[in-house]
Amino acid sequence: MTKFLFFDYREIETISGFTRELEQPAKHPDNPLFIADQPWENGNMQLYGSVVKAEGRPFQMWYTVIHSPWRMCLAYAESDDGVEWRKPLFDIFEYEGQKTNIVFTEDPHGTAVIYDEADPREDWRYKMVCGTAPSGCISAYHSPDGIHWTPVRRHPVITTNPDSPMAFLRKSDGRYAVHHRLHGYGRRVFRSESWDFTFFTREPRMIMEPDAGDPPQIQFYGMGAAPYGSYEIGTLWMFHTDPEEMGFGKARGYQEAELTYARHGHAWHRAAQGTSFIPHGNAGSWEQGNLQCASQPVFLNDEIRYYYMGTTMTHQRHWELEPQRAGLGMASIKPDRFIALQATEQPAVLLTVAFRLPSTELFLNAATEADGWVRVEMLDTDGKAIEGLGETDCIPVTRDSTSHPVRWRNHGLTHMIGKPVRLRLRAQNARLYSIFATEPGEEPVYHRFTGARP
Repeated sequence: MTKFLFFDYREIETISGFTRELEQPAKHPDNPLFIADQPWENGNMQLYGSVVKAEGRPFQMWYTVIHSPWRMCLAYAESDDGVEWRKPLFDIFEYEGQKTNIVFTEDPHGTAVIYDEADPREDWRYKMVCGTAPSGCISAYHSPDGIHWTPVRRHPVITTNPDSPMAFLRKSDGRYAVHHRLHGYGRRVFRSESWDFTFFTREPRMIMEPDAGDPPQIQFYGMGAAPYGSYEIGTLWMFHTDPEEMGFGKARGYQEAELTYARHGHAWHRAAQGTSFIPHGNAGSWEQGNLQCASQPVFLNDEIRYYYMGTTMTHQRHWELEPQRAGLGMASIKPDRFIALQATEQPAVLLTVAFRLPSTELFLNAATEADGWVRVEMLDTDGKAIEGLGETDCIPVTRDSTSHPVRWRNHGLTHMIGKPVRLRLRAQNARLYSIFATEPGEEPVYHRFTGARP
């Protein structure tokens, strides 16, 4: 599948009349889906962790709880629908003689878990990275079930203490990537990669830090990430520090998420700098303090889910051990609907770069108002209209769908397959999210695609 998204304008030749807008996921009406209500959770839980949905398995979650004076433990929860959660009890760690849902006790910091369906070894399907005792440096583990963990090697795989939430993903070419902090560089995001999940690059690369567009109170606490077609998309933990605090550590403030993206994993950008993708809650809400996204979203058939932890208390020294209310939240968004190109009453127009049409199946992800429409014209590489595929020949796209088929009244596209073409779109009172064309006979999966290629 070939797809145009609108994180930026790289694949657009010209554009006029459209307004580029960030689309925010809708928070679930039943949030919080569960709270830290077990005695071994101490009223506290952090999404230094992950949510995974593997085929044929329940939703699985790993999250962090903290025991006094300062000891992190990894807890586990699962769900059939991702809304109603349960906390199974195991004998891995006991609290006052009781079984608990704690599955890992090596003081894990920044935990991130993936289900690696490409690994043929069943006991290596679940993979985890986290900073662990005694060094605090990043170690790697594997598991057959996500509950019982075995280290991949005796020593850490990345020799730095992350002191942050981490991202962990496997790219389509087989490489593993981890986002973490590098000790001594403050709250900035670095990236390390590995081909075998055992030996990682020795020198991590810095991929995100605040820039001249950020006020002094902005720091980057960490960043989750996941592959999304030819992109990687991320949730950047924005730490808004208290301007009254003069210390270098900047321990006071609140956290929320911004949307980020990269094409090749190293040049990362913020899709709407300064605008929250998933904001923390209003004063008095259960999520008024910190909002912490899981290491990556969950991609369902027609929905992208972002799970997060929310707290009543903001970040401050020893905040992890003080009384608060902490719970699990979820926000969802439709496929591709990260950035919208908004057209109003005056028709807007855009022209794409040239790309080779892979098949006769061309679609728009768009939503129109009652009087809105989108029309598509097909052009050759020189920008000349192709006979029978003009704007007046196009059947207008109306209403709301993530996969509107594009059709022309008297012509199909069989004769255009494999040829380089451009698309000119004209729209009125509509929101456009993506343009995509499937391969012949393909059963499309929205998060598996390539960018436009001439």
